[in-house]
Amino acid sequence: MDDATLQRVAQVCRLKLGEKEKAELRVDLNSILSYFSQINEIEEKGRELYYVVDSSSVPRQDVARPSNEAEAIRKGFAKCKDGMMMAPKSL
Repeated sequence: MDDATLQRVAQVCRLKLGEKEKAELRVDLNSILSYFSQINEIEEKGRELYYVVDSSSVPRQDVARPSNEAEAIRKGFAKCKDGMMMAPKSL
């Protein structure tokens, strides 16, 4: 990885790097890029490679049910007004 690319990566990530940190980042990024180049060398053998496999499970049906916990939830708040729970102000 050349200096210009490393500088651009640092700029995009909003990093201010010293010379030692640049050297360490260059080693790490080159290692990651080397790994991806190994993945690119995998032979497809005439089929498209996918990294997500098909799922054979059947998704469950979501069913709306009434909740009996509303009163317990309201009791967890220090203040309630007109059925609304009042939380403390935050920044």
